[in-house]
Amino acid sequence: MLLDGKALVASLRAEVNEVDCVTVYEHLQNNTPLLFIDIREPNETAAGYPVGSELIPRGVLEMQLTGLPAYQHLIEGLASAAQLPIYLLCRSGARSVLAAASLQNMGYENVYSVAGGVIEWQRQGLLIQSE
Repeated sequence: MLLDGKALVASLRAEVNEVDCVTVYEHLQNNTPLLFIDIREPNETAAGYPVGSELIPRGVLEMQLTGLPAYQHLIEGLASAAQLPIYLLCRSGARSVLAAASLQNMGYENVYSVAGGVIEWQRQGLLIQSE
């Protein structure tokens, strides 16, 4: 069966944990140890990105994840890097579902797609920073 992008995202949504923006924001405000990654492209993040997020474009996420200083710092206190809570955000919540499924396939156990993406983040009035 051949799927288009929307159908693929819909089929993966059942396999991926989704979380709302406010929950992520509260975790960040409470200094909960987690890795929050905006996976949008540089031309998208140039206009601003959520406060507390790391920037890694979707196309290189799997290859650059472990090179993040924040990643290295956060895994120090864990029994296994697989336990690291990773929250992924894109524009609308579709690419983050694909990325979350990919990281789960790599063995990460606590991966979350931020529902609604940066569109919902901004709609909720949550903090955005610019470069």
